Amino acid sequence: MLIGLRVLRRELLHKGRGRPRGQHQSMPEITRLWYLIWVSKKYGLETHEFLECFLRAWNNGKSSYKGITIQCRQKTKDGGAFLVTQDQKVITQIHLTEETVKHLPEIDLESLPWSESAPVRRTGKSTPVDMQIKDVSLGVRRVNLKAKVVEKSIARTVFSRYGNNPLGLSTSTISDGTGSIKLPLWNAQINMVSIGDTVQIENGRVRAFRGELQVSVGKAGKLTVVENQ
Repeated sequence: MLIGLRVLRRELLHKGRGRPRGQHQSMPEITRLWYLIWVSKKYGLETHEFLECFLRAWNNGKSSYKGITIQCRQKTKDGGAFLVTQDQKVITQIHLTEETVKHLPEIDLESLPWSESAPVRRTGKSTPVDMQIKDVSLGVRRVNLKAKVVEKSIARTVFSRYGNNPLGLSTSTISDGTGSIKLPLWNAQINMVSIGDTVQIENGRVRAFRGELQVSVGKAGKLTVVENQ
């Protein structure tokens, strides 16, 4: 794997002439590219065509290839967040710089060694993606959502498994018209949210609890009421 990464660093955007571009690529970015190559092989896709789909998604918002859909869900000054799905099932979400996206079709794949058993790890923190609730699944780790609070349970006291300090908890349900999902409210969050409010969730964590999907807002996330009932 390390040999492959060193070659990928050197040959990433070089096709035999001139000075190789992309030598300034960071190791996390290079590993993300290696991961995309691995995804293409896992799903039986022609790698060049799969990589070109990211450029088309960057330009048009969405592209597809052999049942795989790539959506550019968010653009920032640092690049773009892409969601890759198959039959509405999330395969992965990944962040790529704009420069990398525009050069993906130029990668010289023939110069890269490949081992089908090579371990691939995702690097860096998951980038939250702007989503509709209907697209949220356990394959998505971090999301940004905007939705209306349609239900809210009476607050109760629970105890954390990490200590004996009592915590206030109210379980709400939010909907954006495409679907609904549970949103647990903790302590101060309980009084700031009412039924009918529209809330904005930034960097929410998706998980399952008792068979139901939830999006929770912890210390790394942010919950804002953007419109009162």
